[in-house]
Amino acid sequence: MAVKNEPIPDEMNIREASDFWDEHSVVDYDSHIVEFEYAPENSVTVVSIAANLAETVKKRAQSSGVSVETLINLWIQEKLNPPQLAS
Repeated sequence: MAVKNEPIPDEMNIREASDFWDEHSVVDYDSHIVEFEYAPENSVTVVSIAANLAETVKKRAQSSGVSVETLINLWIQEKLNPPQLAS
C-alpha cells in the first residue's frame, strides 16, 4: 500500500523548513527534485576585508559603473599580471 506524502508547505521560514525536512525524505517527493550541474571551475572564494576598505571599493565601483566583484577581480588581475613594457 502506497503512503500518501504530506504536501510540502508553500511558505516556510528556515526553522519550519528545517523541521519539515528533518521529518521527511526528499526521495518521497520525486516530482520536486531538480537536477542541476555544478561547475567547480566557476566557484568563488570569499575573502574578508576591512569595513572601511569595503565601503571605499563600493563607492569606486559605483562611480566606475561596475560591480564590486568585477572591480576587485580586475584589480587583482592587474596586480598579478602587470603590463609588460615594450623594448
